[in-house]
This record gives sequence, C-alpha cells and structure tokens, in this order.
Amino acid sequence: MFLLSQCLVGVATLLDLASFQFKSRRLILLCLFSSVLLTACHFFMLDQPSAGWLMLIAAARYLYCAFARRYMVMLGFIILSMVAVFITWHSWLSGLALTATLVQTLASFQAKDFKLRILMIVGTSLWMAHNIMVGSPIAVLMECLFLTSNIIGLYRFYRPSSVC
Repeated sequence: MFLLSQCLVGVATLLDLASFQFKSRRLILLCLFSSVLLTACHFFMLDQPSAGWLMLIAAARYLYCAFARRYMVMLGFIILSMVAVFITWHSWLSGLALTATLVQTLASFQAKDFKLRILMIVGTSLWMAHNIMVGSPIAVLMECLFLTSNIIGLYRFYRPSSVC
C-alpha cells in the first residue's frame, strides 16, 4: 500500500510541476485540482484521514475557483475544512495540515495569480513540514518541486526589469 501511495503522489508531482509554469490562473487551478485528488488517495493509504479529507476538499475548492470566486464560498470551504479536521483529528499533524489548507484556501480565492503564488509558497512550506512528519518521502519531494516550480514561475512572469 505504501508503494502505491508513493506512485500516486509521484504522478501528482508531475501535475504540480506543470501547474505554476502556466500564467493562466485557471490552468494553474485545474492542474492543482488533478494533483490533489491523487494526493488525497495517497494520504488515505497512509492512514492520515485529516490530510486525505483536506485534499478532497481542496480538490473541490480548486475546481470551483478555476471558474468562480465568491467570498461566501471561501468561508464555506474554510468551515468545511475545520469541520473535517475536527471529525478526523489524529494528532497535532491534523492541525498543521489544517493551517496549510487554510493558507492555500486564501490563495485559491485571490484574483491575481501573483498573490495566489505568494500564498501558495507559505501553504506549500507548511505541507512540506507535514509530509516530513508523516514520513512520506515522495510527498516531501512533491512539495519541494512544487515550491521550486512556483518560484521559477514567479520569476519568469514577475522578475524585475534589468537596470542598465
């Protein structure tokens, strides 16, 4: 089961790498939708129900945000995430996963891809810490590569002009 979970998160990693190489906010979010579905399965296989449910909620959130962005819906996703963690509380790692999810929820609802990218850096760093503690090496690699891809995309699209 562990090996299969690592394979699923490996495919999710490829989708994550692709996501931030797009300028389009919608394409970024659609790649993330696909990635987190696989990551949810990965966490369920590792007996991490809080993280698994948070990833399923995140998948729904990314899909919604690719096409719409209403403040009340964001609040709904925040409340749903909090309830999911309350019901599935496993350890303090559940709280860390929730914090990461809340940051990424705020990111998903940003109108501009620049703000989305910056908040994703914070959320990704929190998920990286979570995945280290859970002991999932491929998920840690995924978050590292996701963070790197985000920073590369940020630089490609928003690098400062050269001063000559």
